[in-house]
Amino acid sequence: MNRHSDSDVIVVGGGHNGLVCAGYLARSGLRVTVLERRARLGGPAGTQDFMPGYRSTITNSPGSLEPKVIADLELERFGLEFVRPNPTLVHPLPGNRLFLGWRESEKTQDQLESYATGESARYQGLLDYVQWFANRLGISLFEPPPSLKELVRNLDSIEEQEAFSRFFFGSVRSLFDEFGLAEETKAVMGPLATVSGIVGPSTPGTPFGLMMRPLSLASLASDSTDDPRRMPLRGSTGLPIGGMGAIIDAMERSLLARGVAIHREASVSRIVCDQDGVESVQLDDGTVHRAPIVVSAMNPYLTVAVIDGPDPFWADLRAKIVRKPLKGKAFKIVLGLGDIPRYSAARSEEEARTLASAQFRIAPTLDYLDDSYADMLRGRVPENPIVWGLCHSLTSPILAPEGKHVLSLNIGNAPYTLREGNWATEKHKLFERVIAKTAEWIPNLPDIIEDYHYLDPGEFEDEFSLVEANITHGDVLPYKQFWMRPLPGLHRYRTPARGLYLSGAGTWPGNFVSGIPGHNTAQEVLRDLASGHLSLEKPRIHHAGTAGE
Repeated sequence: MNRHSDSDVIVVGGGHNGLVCAGYLARSGLRVTVLERRARLGGPAGTQDFMPGYRSTITNSPGSLEPKVIADLELERFGLEFVRPNPTLVHPLPGNRLFLGWRESEKTQDQLESYATGESARYQGLLDYVQWFANRLGISLFEPPPSLKELVRNLDSIEEQEAFSRFFFGSVRSLFDEFGLAEETKAVMGPLATVSGIVGPSTPGTPFGLMMRPLSLASLASDSTDDPRRMPLRGSTGLPIGGMGAIIDAMERSLLARGVAIHREASVSRIVCDQDGVESVQLDDGTVHRAPIVVSAMNPYLTVAVIDGPDPFWADLRAKIVRKPLKGKAFKIVLGLGDIPRYSAARSEEEARTLASAQFRIAPTLDYLDDSYADMLRGRVPENPIVWGLCHSLTSPILAPEGKHVLSLNIGNAPYTLREGNWATEKHKLFERVIAKTAEWIPNLPDIIEDYHYLDPGEFEDEFSLVEANITHGDVLPYKQFWMRPLPGLHRYRTPARGLYLSGAGTWPGNFVSGIPGHNTAQEVLRDLASGHLSLEKPRIHHAGTAGE
């Protein structure tokens, strides 16, 4: 049996949060080892070959990647570059119309005014209201999650308490109605509120989906007009040259420059704890890695499943997890194209290429979103697929053969479990529906498809260890946030086992490719070391406290 004990910290999981956590710890001088189950780093954000010559990622864009993480890990110094398409977003609407998310606010205002007089002011009023409430909460995404008492401590006025009720107990449909938004504006904003769970715009708690960028700004203010967090629509961060995997590549180079050891195809079978705390990490092949600190950036449910320790907390938690399924949704389609996808609304070749370079969403009305929610609840192959798409090769030609293009489509309403049939027999039906629906606005799409590949929810789970195909390791909604993320007692990144910490999308504040959970876990490890609650020396004589402290 091979044994390794030359690290201060072992990070289990080489997804983007695990890499961010490792980067911050190595930046502070600690010796760090990363163990990744797959041959590729990055999880859903890592580049992979879907078809010969066509490369892409599960995650399309870095819309939530924190500027702080980019700066602190010096990712641009290690090769990360962005191209910033304009418009950033194409959102098809009924009647062969397109909403375009321009970087110039006046262009967006003109479109809104075309829907209804005064719409621009109403839209801005909603955005200002969301930011005002985020500021009033006074919580930080860059600190451990608040308790209920901390969450509401600043809400003294009746207006503040009304806002709390709207965001945590109301629906985003009701919020839009209260601001008198036009149907087109509701359609453009709706997917942002419903992307993070099996929900529709009429589901309570969905307004919270609009708050992640405002909470980030409230946590770490910026006056820069270039700060992507100041733009409410996805895509404003820009697109990495080389695709999303370029972020992971830059993270890897940043880690290697700081001496981090990275082991691929290192599948963890046990995290061993004794009465003194975490003891070792054992791999499927019998290799044992020892370190006084272990950070698991795996899905928390998977982490709990592999912990071998005497504390009865873990057995009790495993029993609780059985009663708390994650209920995810995921379906991926990658298309190899012989030409660029052309919107029928494009008036010239130049405009066609410009529009095709932007991200797009197929969700033309709020009712469409509610119908898609009903399909998920009933376990049906969706009649109305929600599509988040991007033609990566228009900004990163290396991802497709010369003269060809790769189109990445994420389907946002494919339930993990089907009530009738199974995904092995039904997935091509969804593929055909997605192509047909997208072709309503991009009519040349069916004729230019030369190759395709798709992943159903079960394949998501198997390939990326996404329990029940829940890509955020738990819905990013109020009931699964703050002291509830991932579960009460594990919500402050620490566990009852001294030296064992949690990170990853399953921990506060969740979200997609933000890097904040990785940042936050690293800061808690460093605080415990600085305070003396945790030591790199053996024997360990200080207790880090229980997870609830």
